[in-house]
Amino acid sequence: MSRRKLTIVLLTLVLGLALFAGNGLLAKDKVVLWSFAANNIEEWEARKAEIEAKFGISLVIENVPENAFVETLQATMMAGVDYPDIIEWRIEQNQILDANPKNSLVIPLDKYVKKSRVFPKVPKGRVAWTTYGGHVYGLPHDVHPVVLVYNDTIWKSVGVDMAKIKTWDEFFKAAEKLYAEKQVYALPYDAAGLAATMWMIWQQTGIQVLDDKGKPTLDTQEMQAFVKWWIDKINSGVMCNWDWGNFGALLANGTMASYTSPDWWISQVDAAVETGKYEFRVRDLPLYKEGGPRTSSWGGSFMAITRLAKKPDRLYKIIEYMQYDEEYLHVRFKDAKMLPPLSSVWDHEVFKQPDSRFGGQKLGLLQVELAKEVPWINTGDIFWDAVSIDFNTQFTEIAAGNTTVEKGLKEAQARALKRLK
Repeated sequence: MSRRKLTIVLLTLVLGLALFAGNGLLAKDKVVLWSFAANNIEEWEARKAEIEAKFGISLVIENVPENAFVETLQATMMAGVDYPDIIEWRIEQNQILDANPKNSLVIPLDKYVKKSRVFPKVPKGRVAWTTYGGHVYGLPHDVHPVVLVYNDTIWKSVGVDMAKIKTWDEFFKAAEKLYAEKQVYALPYDAAGLAATMWMIWQQTGIQVLDDKGKPTLDTQEMQAFVKWWIDKINSGVMCNWDWGNFGALLANGTMASYTSPDWWISQVDAAVETGKYEFRVRDLPLYKEGGPRTSSWGGSFMAITRLAKKPDRLYKIIEYMQYDEEYLHVRFKDAKMLPPLSSVWDHEVFKQPDSRFGGQKLGLLQVELAKEVPWINTGDIFWDAVSIDFNTQFTEIAAGNTTVEKGLKEAQARALKRLK
C-alpha cells in the first residue's frame, strides 16, 4: 500500500472513530459499584446520569444483599472475574479491612486523601472507623452524631427538666424518680452487651477496646469501672429492653421516656408525635465525665476501591465526587435526614430549619454542632470480634452474676489477645 493510500485509510479511520464517539457509539468504561444500602442506592440512581457524564463512564449499580456481601466479594475477587470496582459497605462489622494492605479487600487511600482538598473537612472521629493500621481505606458517607430524644411532657410531670441535666449520673438519678412515680422507663438497652445504648455511651468514656497499636485493652481499670457502672444502671430497673420491632409504640404509649439516637433512628419518635399526647424535645447527650464528648456515633457506610480494580486514580476521583460534591450534600440531608460528613456545607440553610416534632428546635444545627465532637475510636483487625464475641460473651456472664467484672474482663482480654496475628 502506498504512503498516500495509507494516509487516507488512517484519516478515514480517525474520522470514523470521531463520528462514533460524537454519537456516543463508542463503549464507555464500565464502573461497577456494589452497595448494600437501599436508601443510598436511591441517591446514586438519581445522580447516575450526571456522574456518568462528568467522568465519561457507564456506572453499573448493583444491590448486593448485606448477608451475602462479604462472601460474594471474596469469591469474585478470588476468581478474578465479576468483581466490583468500588464498593459501598457498612462501617460496623465490615470484615474486609486489614491493617496490612496485602490482606485487605480494598486499597489504602492514603496517597489520595493526603492530597485532597476535600477530605480534611471530614470529622476525624468519623474517619477513625475506616482507619486500620494507620491506613485510611474508605470515605465515610455520613457522620451519624448521636443525640438524646426525650418526652418532655413525661419528664416534667415528675419535676425533671431534662434540658438542665448535665451528666449521666444526674440522668439516672432522675430516672429512678421517674420510674418510682410513673413506672416509665428512662431508656432502652440491649442486654447483649456493648451495643445500642451502651455502645453509644461507651464512646463518650474515652475508654478504648484497642490501643493505638491494635492491642486489646479490655481489662483496664477504666473499663472495669465503666462495666460496673453500667451493670448498676441495669440493675436499678429504670431501663427496658431495646425492642426494634415495637420501638415507636413504646414511645407513643409512654412506656419509654427517652432514647439515644443517631440521625437514622430519630424518626422512631414520629408516631408518638402524631398522637399529640406528648411534647418531645432533643438535646446533646449528658456527659459521662467532665470535659468528655457530648455525642458519639452509630452505624453508617463508606466507599472504597477494591484491590483488583483498574485505574484506581480515576476511581478515587469518582468516589470522592459521589460522597462529597457539595452541590448534592444538602439534598442528602433534606431527603434522607442524614448529616453529610463535609463540614464546609454545614452552614447551608437546610440545617437551620425548625423541626416541628421538637417544638421548633433546630435539630440540624444540633447535629452539626455535635458532629465536631464525635470521638476517635481505635479500630483494627480484631476490633469487631473483640467487641461482639470476646467482650459481649463475658458481659452476659457478668450481668447474669456468673462471674465478677474483674474475672470476666480478664477472660475477654485473654481471648482477644489470642486473635492477634
